[in-house]
Amino acid sequence: MYSLLKSSLVYKQIVSERIFSLLRTVWYTTAESSGKNTILATNERQLYSSQNYKKIYLNCQFETESFYLLITPYFSALLCGKHNVPNNKYKAKIIFDYRTIKAYLQRLNKSNCDKFNIIENLQKKVTDRLDTSSDCLQDFATKTICLLEEDKNSYFNCHTKSSMEELLFSHTEQNRLFARIETEITKGTALWQIIQTTLEDGRELLQSDRLLIYQLDVSADYSTNSQLSQPIDVVTYEAKSRDDILSSLYFQERDCSRNLSECRHKYHQGFSLVLDDIERYNLPDCLRSLMQKMQVRAEVVVPINVRGKLWGLAIAHQCFVPRQWHSDEIGFLRRLSEKIAMAIEHDCSYQKLKQQKEFLEQQVKIQARQIRNALISAQTAARSKHEFLGSMSHELRTPLTRVMGLSSTLLQSSLSKDRITLPLEKQQQYLKIIHESGKNLLTIIDNILDFSEVESGNYLLNIEQISLGDLAHEVLQKVRFEAQEKQIALELELKIKDERYSFKGDREKLAEILLNLVGNAIKFTNSGGKVTVRIWYESERAVFQVEDTGIGIAKKEIPLLFEKFKQLEDFRRRTHGGTGLGLALTKQLIELHSGTIEVRSTIGKGAIFTVYLPERNLPQPNIKKSQFIGRLGNEVDNVVLIVENEDNATFISQLLTAIGYKVVLSVDSSIDINRIELLEPTIIIVDKKSSAIATNLSQKNKQKPNNGRVKILLWCSQISASEWQYFSKNGVDDYLLETTNSLQIIKKLKDLGQSDL
Repeated sequence: MYSLLKSSLVYKQIVSERIFSLLRTVWYTTAESSGKNTILATNERQLYSSQNYKKIYLNCQFETESFYLLITPYFSALLCGKHNVPNNKYKAKIIFDYRTIKAYLQRLNKSNCDKFNIIENLQKKVTDRLDTSSDCLQDFATKTICLLEEDKNSYFNCHTKSSMEELLFSHTEQNRLFARIETEITKGTALWQIIQTTLEDGRELLQSDRLLIYQLDVSADYSTNSQLSQPIDVVTYEAKSRDDILSSLYFQERDCSRNLSECRHKYHQGFSLVLDDIERYNLPDCLRSLMQKMQVRAEVVVPINVRGKLWGLAIAHQCFVPRQWHSDEIGFLRRLSEKIAMAIEHDCSYQKLKQQKEFLEQQVKIQARQIRNALISAQTAARSKHEFLGSMSHELRTPLTRVMGLSSTLLQSSLSKDRITLPLEKQQQYLKIIHESGKNLLTIIDNILDFSEVESGNYLLNIEQISLGDLAHEVLQKVRFEAQEKQIALELELKIKDERYSFKGDREKLAEILLNLVGNAIKFTNSGGKVTVRIWYESERAVFQVEDTGIGIAKKEIPLLFEKFKQLEDFRRRTHGGTGLGLALTKQLIELHSGTIEVRSTIGKGAIFTVYLPERNLPQPNIKKSQFIGRLGNEVDNVVLIVENEDNATFISQLLTAIGYKVVLSVDSSIDINRIELLEPTIIIVDKKSSAIATNLSQKNKQKPNNGRVKILLWCSQISASEWQYFSKNGVDDYLLETTNSLQIIKKLKDLGQSDL
């Protein structure tokens, strides 16, 4: 079978001197007629002069060979001739293949030619003009062949005119195929479509029976016949010349996979397997049987390497007869695999870019959702702020209006010239209203301050042994008058055994929790209703339950109950007062006790609030008392606080009490030093504003023996280096900043106690 790729577009013939001279003239005349973008490079001196093309004279001595390289915008052609002096003949060689032309120029570069840079530039020009127009090349080749046929005595060692034309056609089709592949890659055509089209066109040019792709390490779910979970090697693409040829699509080489694994390294290095006739080779039995089963008589296997990794194999089969594979056919198949590798690499880059794009789009969506949520939160916060301000305005204005109005009436009555006085009963009524309004204002302010303190984390629980029964009676006593006014029945159900009657917790905050829940139940229960308080003990937890027969809460609104500044009624239309902090503060206090709260409610039938509170252990001091010098044998150390700011004093007092100190608090900076000494303190904390007391105490302290001295600490918002130098010199042991957190204060007290050990 004749192959169209048998030659590399190299035409050889022995011609007369006249014919070689005419061929040379064709090269020159074509250069003149092809325009200024044409190059003619030769080893001879210039015979013709023209401004239409660039003539390059290369001063090279390359045996006795003359050469003429023509590079036009459409094609490249090289004419070489070795002169045989005895018979006055030329061994002529005409080359159209760009790779052979480049190889010839490389040989020139290694000779004694003095134009190395020019030759390298010519090599690049030849490569750049690879994809040429077949029409121009056909015309030029026809002129050349006609000249060769004029020499009747010439000896042909290659092809006839028709074979030359077929050869040129095949070369053009190859270039068109490669150009089409690159175009499809650039256009972004699907990888499977590029590979399938390439196989079909490549098989036709090779005139082979079957051309396929054997892909390595494919996901197991690619083949429907695969029952394996690990990657497999499988035929993924195939092109056949006839329908009677067996299909190898989805074929897996399992029985002879060892032979392939041994050859993988060779294929990765560029090895190609060529078998002209399998009957002539001593193949392993499994491989021979496999190839006979697949109707393979001859084959060529070339690797497809992608990014330095063996991706797969391109395999050409001749199914029924042997075939001698020529180097040009193998070279074409190699170039075909290179183009397929280029398409695969481009697809990998595209898929990676696509994944990155999808990832970025997902991130943009997430960020957009976050921004939208933040906007909704901001809008909700703004609405809550607006509602809170509206609620606060209503809650503050009502009692303030009463206070201002009634106090003004009482004042005018007392200053009246006509001595028109209000009856005593009326005055007492007004004063009572003013007193109640003041209490309401104080409650509102206390709620806000308590919530702020708990939310900021500055509040410390004052754990002590308490009676839950007494606590419940005390709370109900506070709300009994309000319940009676609304004609609401209050009931208490204590389900506590005698040994569980006491509980360890913060009495003040537990009372506030119960008071908020009961007060809330009374507020939202209509006249004639009922509020029941139940207290029992289960699973090491105390349980408070408040049930009412009030208006109830919608299921969707239950999660909103414990949001700060949140009222389920619009403040402009609501009928019940409040700042919206009660339940939010209650939840904070419950969680501060490591407890939980549950709500069950039905619209129109009331609500049940259930609180679960684990018992807290009594605090153990983090600081050993024996670490402090100056103990007088008491079980606790006495600490005197002289701090003008009441909030700061309360915070320090609660902290020190929680860790086992007995605290005496004074906000009076004029307290007598002798009275302080009567308290026998081991630590005195003095406000920086009362620096005179600190200095006097330090002087007194110096007069005592070491085991009788007390530790003096300065409380301040800030202190400079020079100020501390002064206080330290005058006997102050250390200082505490207002910004110091609880753990730092405890550590500083501990370190202070160890300093004199």
